[in-house]
Amino acid sequence: MALTVDPGTEAELPDVAPPEDAAVGAEPSPPGAPADLPADDTPRDAPALRTAVSVSFPVIAAAVMVGGVFLGASPRVYAVIAGLLGVALGAVASRLRSPLRTNLAVLAGLFAVGLVLVLPSGFGNVTGLKGLVSQAAASGDVLRPPVPWTPGWIAIVGWLMALVGFVTAWVAIPLRRAALALLLPLPVAAIAGISVPKSAQIASGLAVLVLFAVGLGLLSSSQSLGEGDERPPLSYELRKALKSLPLIAAITVALALLSQASFLFPKPAIDPTQQAQRPKTVPLSQVQDRVLFTVESSISGPWRTGSLDVYDGKDWRLPPFAESSLKDVPTSGIVDKELQPGVKATFTIAGLGGAVLPTVPNTVGIVAEGPRLAYDSRNGNIRTAAGQVQAGLKYTVTAAALPSVDDLRKITAALPADATKFAQIPISPPPAAADLIAKAPKTSKWDEFDYLRSYVLDNVVASGPGMPKSIDAARIQDMLAGSKEGSPFEIVAAEAMFARWIGVPSRIGYGFDGGEQIGNQLEIRPRNGATFVEVYFPGYKWLPVIGTPKQAKPTVGGESSQQQFDPTVQPSDDVNVQLYLPIVTPPGSVLFAQIRQVVLVALPVILLLVLGYVLWPAIRKSRLRGRRRAAARAAGPRARIALAYAELRDTATDHGFSHATDTPLMFLDRFIPDAEHTELAWLVTRTLWGDLQHDVTDDLAIAAEELSRSLRRRLAQTQPVTLRAIALVSRLSLRHPYAPDTDLTARRPDRAAA
Repeated sequence: MALTVDPGTEAELPDVAPPEDAAVGAEPSPPGAPADLPADDTPRDAPALRTAVSVSFPVIAAAVMVGGVFLGASPRVYAVIAGLLGVALGAVASRLRSPLRTNLAVLAGLFAVGLVLVLPSGFGNVTGLKGLVSQAAASGDVLRPPVPWTPGWIAIVGWLMALVGFVTAWVAIPLRRAALALLLPLPVAAIAGISVPKSAQIASGLAVLVLFAVGLGLLSSSQSLGEGDERPPLSYELRKALKSLPLIAAITVALALLSQASFLFPKPAIDPTQQAQRPKTVPLSQVQDRVLFTVESSISGPWRTGSLDVYDGKDWRLPPFAESSLKDVPTSGIVDKELQPGVKATFTIAGLGGAVLPTVPNTVGIVAEGPRLAYDSRNGNIRTAAGQVQAGLKYTVTAAALPSVDDLRKITAALPADATKFAQIPISPPPAAADLIAKAPKTSKWDEFDYLRSYVLDNVVASGPGMPKSIDAARIQDMLAGSKEGSPFEIVAAEAMFARWIGVPSRIGYGFDGGEQIGNQLEIRPRNGATFVEVYFPGYKWLPVIGTPKQAKPTVGGESSQQQFDPTVQPSDDVNVQLYLPIVTPPGSVLFAQIRQVVLVALPVILLLVLGYVLWPAIRKSRLRGRRRAAARAAGPRARIALAYAELRDTATDHGFSHATDTPLMFLDRFIPDAEHTELAWLVTRTLWGDLQHDVTDDLAIAAEELSRSLRRRLAQTQPVTLRAIALVSRLSLRHPYAPDTDLTARRPDRAAA
């Protein structure tokens, strides 16, 4: 016969029967609990102010981490203020009774937080906030943290942290889920922590941990207090906080050790900063025509922005970032003390983006007002130390004058050690190039190089776009003895390769050349982009050599030491002097990849923890059941009978039929008549309290255990599969065991004989 609840018995004992709308497996209310106590983690009479203060600490923790993405200490202060204003907004809005007023107050309050934070930077920034926010959002993909703290970012961070604070307070106070509210700011802190500079990660992480622990401690204290309860003294709460310090320290040390563990964050097989990269370019037809910058100078170029100085036998690549010699421009402005200034150019940025500023070859000094600048002595680049180039930036560059041909012919000094690597090439010259090198004059390195480059310009027809492409020995052979055609980039690459084959350090410089004369300024547009070969000569360092196919003139020579731009040379479909245009393209955002990496590492751990949390009750009950039975066997048959019935009642509790105050005979009335259930109830009653107390035998204990096992199995079989799974992992019988003394006996076997 199936063991089934008798619906008619529910009405007989309304004081102990579960309500009709109670959830299956719901935990019964403890004796003396108020009937209107909400089933959540915050008592209805818990002080709202204390709860708001408690959840403010994780909001502050998230603000500290978000502010760490930006330069300086003030971003953290702004982020903390925005988060606290959001918490205050949530606490105030929770007191409003009208839904319309609440929604309007929340929207207006969140928007006002951003405006209030931007106001100290100037009223003009408030009126033009839309453009500033768009500019900050657009620069997010190209800026490397720490990011400059601009008005646009102030508004964005203000709105973000205000929203985080408001949601946290709203979940804690009106929704009465304070424990959940404590966790809400942590994902924001984790995502921001990905972009915090490495030097600040440990300190920021420690601050987040301590603040979260403080908030958790305050919340636990606030939940134990009601309106009429007396607050514990401050000394008591301080002692509680001090007791938690060793645990916080242990967790901090564990996190520090895990951050160094290779199995969580394995070292990459390839470090991108150590690898030379191929340049990314955009065809001229896809570039918006605009003024990039203007120049005031007595020379017409080139205005270089970088170089390709690594050749791997196939491609010319950008130098590895890790090998750069980037240093801040000193207060004197002098970046190269070995050269003497001879030319000057004043640049004004207009539509140029990115972080690299145009300059003149062999820069000697830089004078600028505005953002902090840095100079890379390896490739001659000028960069903003942080952030992007802003329109309106004006700076002056002094550079060494170009030598004459006679000066270059007189050079006999050996190459310095730091320049020899730029004369190395991994491939040998093909036959046509080797024959040409053999015919070149050996009077000087300049004459030899000039002969080879002039031959390339005079005999190779430039055709096709000037985009960077691979070039090897076979391609050089075809350009000299085969098709005798090559793209503008291939022509420049061939010149650089010839220089290295004869022992002259070389690289491919890129930037701009010439420009449109407007008054006393040159306007530089994308169509003025150019590549050119740069060669190194001791005493003069890197010299740009710009020529045109067919009767091109070298940069150096004659009586003039300044480069002149030849306006009579016009580009055509066959001969094109505009070799390739370097365009600053925003690198792909690494935020998604970083978040994905964190998720891939954290998700399995979180799932494992959740699975362990869910399955732990089943494991706990199994272990406890084994200890109880061992203790019962040691105590005798009467204890075995009591435990057999307690196991039945605990199983019924996990399935939602608790009725803790029912005796075995009273519990019979909860179900339809069943012979086994009746037999077990009377057996337990008679052996524990009735006429068989002193005549309990092992046979009776075995019968009770068999009856209990059969009833537990039949009770489970009558329930749906989902309810049986829930009962398996239910904590109800652990929290409210039918016979608590059996737990004490299992934990202390000495009680079994008592």
